Amino acid sequence: MADWNMLVESKHTQAYLGGEMMQYMRDDWVKAALDKLTEAGIDGVRVEALARQLNISKGSFYHHFQDRQELLDSMITYWEEHATERMIQTPDSSSQTIEQLLGAIFTKEQKLEATMYTWAKQNPALRKRLMEIEKRRIDYVTTLYQKKGMPLSEAKSRAQLAYLMYVGWLVRTEIDAEIDIQSAIAHFLSWE
Repeated sequence: MADWNMLVESKHTQAYLGGEMMQYMRDDWVKAALDKLTEAGIDGVRVEALARQLNISKGSFYHHFQDRQELLDSMITYWEEHATERMIQTPDSSSQTIEQLLGAIFTKEQKLEATMYTWAKQNPALRKRLMEIEKRRIDYVTTLYQKKGMPLSEAKSRAQLAYLMYVGWLVRTEIDAEIDIQSAIAHFLSWE
């Protein structure tokens, strides 16, 4: 007989307490859906497939979400929070430099970021939201350039160029094209 008080490890932890399995939290569903999005695209994000992957009933899903659309909206919100807002609003953001920011974003795995851009091509609401996110990101990079003493117009132009370089890098990494991004960043940052 199984010991129902033990923790069972899989991709996520399932806890058994007193013979009952604890349900996954809302964020667990969102994270699993984002993983599925990067693996299979938006058409692969299906409630039944996620429930199977998490080894849990579909009922758990409906405890947290009204429908698939609410899950999709939550995925976008989660991505926005973790890929933009937390970076801009960290305690270190007031002392962050453009060099630190570019060094950080160009060294992280960006498959989810590239997938969100792909999804936005099919989804007008996401496309609109992505444009708002890009504006916040570019505005933040503009402030980093201004901290270096650049006038607003030049800081804004450089921020836009840096962002375009980032999006281009996303496309290149999506097709596994080799590019020496660190050398390109160093050259980009050396422009006076």
